[in-house]
Amino acid sequence: MEEVGKLPLKRVELSLTKFNEVAIPHHLDLLRQHKANIIKFGEHGDGARVRSEQTHARRVAAQLRALLHEMDALRRQVRPEDWDRFDALTQRSRDLTLRAIVDYLGVIERSCRALVGAGREMTRWRESSPVTIRRTGGGVGGVGGEGVGEVVCGSAVSTESVGVVAHAPQLQLQHDDQELQLKEREEVLRGWCELQAEVHALHESWRLMQDAAVLQRQQVTTASESIEVAADNVQEARRSLSIAERLGAGAAALCGACAGAACGGPLGLLAGAKAAAAAALAGAALGYAAVRAVRRLPPALPPAAPNHDKIL
Repeated sequence: MEEVGKLPLKRVELSLTKFNEVAIPHHLDLLRQHKANIIKFGEHGDGARVRSEQTHARRVAAQLRALLHEMDALRRQVRPEDWDRFDALTQRSRDLTLRAIVDYLGVIERSCRALVGAGREMTRWRESSPVTIRRTGGGVGGVGGEGVGEVVCGSAVSTESVGVVAHAPQLQLQHDDQELQLKEREEVLRGWCELQAEVHALHESWRLMQDAAVLQRQQVTTASESIEVAADNVQEARRSLSIAERLGAGAAALCGACAGAACGGPLGLLAGAKAAAAAALAGAALGYAAVRAVRRLPPALPPAAPNHDKIL
């Protein structure tokens, strides 16, 4: 009996085909394109475009997550007996989605490690190349006069005694550029964190669908095993019934023989007595008839005496 409100799989096959062949492959292709652009712009050091591609990838991941929710809702509208077939039809889409999730998580991890490593290198460079201005008083070559000052930044050195202008504006520009690069890296790292959160949410949606499919597969496997066990039990019962029928037939024959012997013994004895009595009566009757017949015969003549005169 069909459940109320549940649809057969054939009623939702068109929508399922759109999910499997159009919507999900399209969004997975967009994710691949954004990933390739992120890698390319990152290699060129274009942080702004990397950030833009991260935003687009996050938006596509959210759309893909919504598609998985819609697919799961469609599955709940199908009859439970069709869930196994439904899961088989969506298996490829779920596998491709998982592959994209794992791929993005790998890219995020490698990119974040590279950003952290670059930030540490920049920090070490700034600490090893400080801008120091040292002024000392005293003579030059043992002669008193103006004080000598030095501005040190790496290999750049200026002295007031020779009238060389210090490179303070250049140092300020380098410092500002480093600050901009640091902020850009922070924005990119923040973008990776946001994208990672969205990919994790996508993975959670995928996991819910996968768990439902695995549970259904286990139930089907358990049901199949139960059916096989029941079939074996039925076969064994049939064999036992056949043996019982053969034993029952033999026992019935034996019981019939015993009952016949038990009932036929007295009946045979009675029949034998009756037959013996009848035979005795018949013999007596035959004897009586024979005696009467003998009595009715004429008496026999005495034999004649021999005539001796004729002989002489």
